[in-house]
Amino acid sequence: MSIGRDTMFRAVLFDLDETLIDKTATVLTFLPLQYQRFRLGEHGVEEQRYIAEFLRLEKAGLVRKRDLYPRLAETLSLPGELAEALFHDFETVYPGMAVPMSGAKQTISALKQYGVLIGVVSNGEGNVQRPKIAAAGLTEGLDLVVISGDVGLRKPAREIFELAAGRLDLPVDSCLFVGDNPAADILGADNAGMHAVYFGPKDTWPASLPSPRHRIELLPHLISLVRDLNAHTQA
Repeated sequence: MSIGRDTMFRAVLFDLDETLIDKTATVLTFLPLQYQRFRLGEHGVEEQRYIAEFLRLEKAGLVRKRDLYPRLAETLSLPGELAEALFHDFETVYPGMAVPMSGAKQTISALKQYGVLIGVVSNGEGNVQRPKIAAAGLTEGLDLVVISGDVGLRKPAREIFELAAGRLDLPVDSCLFVGDNPAADILGADNAGMHAVYFGPKDTWPASLPSPRHRIELLPHLISLVRDLNAHTQA
């Protein structure tokens, strides 16, 4: 089934980490191995504290790893020269460990068959995010990949959403954005004029923010949502 010209949503754009890629699972596999490779226990740092401080300083992916590792080294009283080595290790090892979120491939395949374009708009560095997409087996299903480090813009800036729509030669309001971060993904997309879908349990949405218009807890639920929204528009 192909989408007609009068259909509202002609593209679905996704956040990457914790949306298409199970970042939590990947990070929690990577960090203990990094801890062991660099023998951080010899510096008086416990493994669980290393993991906890990394996650705290990262702020759900909003802090660049190039900035995070120096802060992490300082917080844990590690030698300054370790920060660069740890960051380089992250860049080279972590991307190849990425695994797709449950249902990600199925959802992308179904939406492609339905006729919508599929893209990714992600904060991060291209030399980390693109290999993660490949390692997770998602590359072939994507029509567009926009990485903040490549374009000099970061979510929630409206310009990065506008850039993505422009590269697909579509108006922003014909794109649906799916992400797990209320501020960077949902408010950012809304401010750019895109419709947004919050991917996460209801109780994880901040009470201080207006409720999202659309929400899913499993990625495959997006398939019927897109069909229903487009059917409503055509009616």
